[in-house]
Amino acid sequence: MVESATLPRRIEPALRHALGVFRVVVLHGPRQSGKTTLSRRILDGGTFLSLDEPALLPLALDDPTGFIAGRSKPVVVDEVQRGGDDLVRAIKLAVDADRSAGAFLLTGSTSFLTVPVLSESLAGRAVFLHLAPFSEVEIEGSADGLLARLVDPPGRDAASSSHEDLLRAPPSALTRRQYAERICRGGYPEAVHLSDEDRRLWFSAYVHTAVTRDIVELTGARRSTELPRLLRAVAARTAGELVMQDLHRDLEFGSIDTTADYLSYLEMTHLVTRLPGWATGAATRAKRRSKVHIADTGLAAAMLGLTEEALSELAAEGRGPLHETFAVNELRRQATAVAPDLRFCHYRDSRGREIDLLIERPDGRLIALEVKAGATARPADAKWLAWMRDLIGDRFEVGLVLYTGPHPLRLADRILALPLSYLWQV
Repeated sequence: MVESATLPRRIEPALRHALGVFRVVVLHGPRQSGKTTLSRRILDGGTFLSLDEPALLPLALDDPTGFIAGRSKPVVVDEVQRGGDDLVRAIKLAVDADRSAGAFLLTGSTSFLTVPVLSESLAGRAVFLHLAPFSEVEIEGSADGLLARLVDPPGRDAASSSHEDLLRAPPSALTRRQYAERICRGGYPEAVHLSDEDRRLWFSAYVHTAVTRDIVELTGARRSTELPRLLRAVAARTAGELVMQDLHRDLEFGSIDTTADYLSYLEMTHLVTRLPGWATGAATRAKRRSKVHIADTGLAAAMLGLTEEALSELAAEGRGPLHETFAVNELRRQATAVAPDLRFCHYRDSRGREIDLLIERPDGRLIALEVKAGATARPADAKWLAWMRDLIGDRFEVGLVLYTGPHPLRLADRILALPLSYLWQV
């Protein structure tokens, strides 16, 4: 594996393009996902200002207009959320006075548009790009990932939905232990080369920083010591429906509103993500409740105390949630560079029909996926995919059962079983 600091990021071409078109580009994502490294890589003679540096932060807070004035463009302001409202307002005024493209690249470890202290959203002046931790495609140096093959299949009419070429891909050689290694490793650049024990220590320090500085600094949360406990509880529920009452009952955070607020802080710092429920007029019994996923399976495994050996020894049912979260995260990470306009959701209805992941194109076509930790795929595993296919007809593009067996299989019309490693090796 190549040293993580030198790995190319698939979003880099989109970032360079955005800097050539928009006055302000906002690159947001979790702490330690590689935003600073990528920003320095494309700086090209501009100015780099990190608000993590103790000497610079007071200058940005005391005189934000002077802090950014006269700098060589583009001006990169790293961890811009630490500068607060006044710095964002100064940047807005600067780009209103000079409308040149590529003036500012702002990076931050929070969801800007939901943070109260960054209420000035730069609407109409900025474009927002998300940088997640490494995808497996980036770590492995693959030419392409599965999502690119699905949304822009090579050598075929784009309207075709058979995806039969995937059945001709070579079998996967990955073992259960090798899948567990990738799941427990996660994608954070600083952690991908570490041993299980060192990675556990790294994630412990990472969570401490995210909680004691990022969240407390931005929100003033008074019970910050409870946040790691909440994160651990969400890790234990990853890939499950988010039932706030259950979470609140188990944690006893006072009011249920406090539990909801603290969960929103974990989302704000990109530690936790929600997968909304999908509904259409054809599916009248659909539930809207979201699923919850830890945003990196390495973080989830560390919070649960799982090593790759321990994970690989669990039965398929015990491994299932982390396998599902791994697949969802991987496809979302690939989407940021391949097709950021895709909509990700899940399906569940009052009759117990469930589909782990639905990827909806802007034109309404759907790719439906089930994720299995087992090494055998059967037509019965695709029963709800087949139901969805019959329900929505031509809008159903393809259904996939991702499993840990070696061979691609046809399970039904427009429904295939693929090895989980095809996410990055196809």
